[in-house]
Amino acid sequence: MQSAKLFEILSNYNRFWLSGHIEAGIERDILPACLRQVDSKEVVVIKGVRRCGKSTLMAQIIGALLAQGKRPTAILRVNLEEPLFSSEYTIDLLEQIYRLWRERVQPQGRCLLFLDEVQNIPGWEVWVRGRTDTEDLKVFVTGSSSQLLSREVGTKLTGRQVSFEVFPLSFPEYLRFKGMGTITPLEYEAGKAAIRRHFADYLQYGGFPEVVLTETVEDKELLLKSYFEDLLYRDIVARHEVRDVANLRNLAVYLLTNIARPTSINKLRRNFSISQDKTEHYVSAILESYLLSRLQMFSYSLKSTLRAGFKPYAVDTGLRNRVAFSFSEDLGWLAENAVYAHLMRAHEEVYFLADGGETDFLVKEGTRIVKRIQVWYEDTAKSTIPDRELAAFRILSAEPGKRECILVTNNYEDSIDAGAVRIACIPLVKFLLGL
Repeated sequence: MQSAKLFEILSNYNRFWLSGHIEAGIERDILPACLRQVDSKEVVVIKGVRRCGKSTLMAQIIGALLAQGKRPTAILRVNLEEPLFSSEYTIDLLEQIYRLWRERVQPQGRCLLFLDEVQNIPGWEVWVRGRTDTEDLKVFVTGSSSQLLSREVGTKLTGRQVSFEVFPLSFPEYLRFKGMGTITPLEYEAGKAAIRRHFADYLQYGGFPEVVLTETVEDKELLLKSYFEDLLYRDIVARHEVRDVANLRNLAVYLLTNIARPTSINKLRRNFSISQDKTEHYVSAILESYLLSRLQMFSYSLKSTLRAGFKPYAVDTGLRNRVAFSFSEDLGWLAENAVYAHLMRAHEEVYFLADGGETDFLVKEGTRIVKRIQVWYEDTAKSTIPDRELAAFRILSAEPGKRECILVTNNYEDSIDAGAVRIACIPLVKFLLGL
């Protein structure tokens, strides 16, 4: 690309070079953790589903640096989904961008480079490692492919990277986008009805930032539909060269419709009358795009865990509701999906368990199970808990060690006994708010 044209593109993306300011939207909860890595040597990898706010988070990091007095020209942001780059997605493009910046804008001193949607450049990790090894350069990258980025980072940047996963808005972030601050227990009780109405909308339309900020239902649904099409065609079909798009789409819709229900590769293979290899390939591609994730069954045997089935969960309930075949009883599954998303933000190891009394979620830390969580999201008028929801907790009386037992409910709140085990019954909204 001609240097003059390239410099024009970079100048347009980095207007803060002159203004010293960047528009960065409403702050995300993960921002402080990212900022703590600014002075480290490691490459910071920010991963997540398309349109979840990775680019905005990157702008927030830049904004914080500018507020701290960092020289604007020492920061370069590059959007690697720029259409004018599409014919030149190579390491040579990265090198040309970097050299142009160093020659014309910031010849000396430590610099920070932000590469947005870096997976578009084959071999990006080799270039990043080479530059960070030889020059005083801090690199942040974002990407929309979980397995691709993990594979590349793991093989080329071993020991030289720190990864963060960005999700659509959590419920506390959602409330912040709606103009509400941090909710205290007293504020929750005073504004309970309004907060619960917000939560109903959150379950229905999800937490993609642009969707949350959109006013009309029609526009929300239009955005969600376009997000699904982008994920399907840009992040799955095109990237994996899928030819049987109809079966891929049907499989994705089926998994979205059946969130939180146990399934397996064999079951999916039989349902769609496709080969084992193709089923595994399609499921892997769907997971890689972040459209869905899978919860594995817990076992102390790794072989048993890998052989067992899994539960699919949607990255966003709004996206799921827009394309799935919905039924009147879906509210309980959506509530379970919200609990799953909350746990994945806070914990590294989460499983489900079928051991005579199925447990929706187990949280593991090191070698210990520290939490058992069951979701019972019935009508608010119901206060009699079915025995099946307590069965998983009763078997704990014979197990060594202590673990927290939680029954997540619609609006029922209490502390009850199941055998020798004490169970905290917590309304879902309070559970997500950490109250």
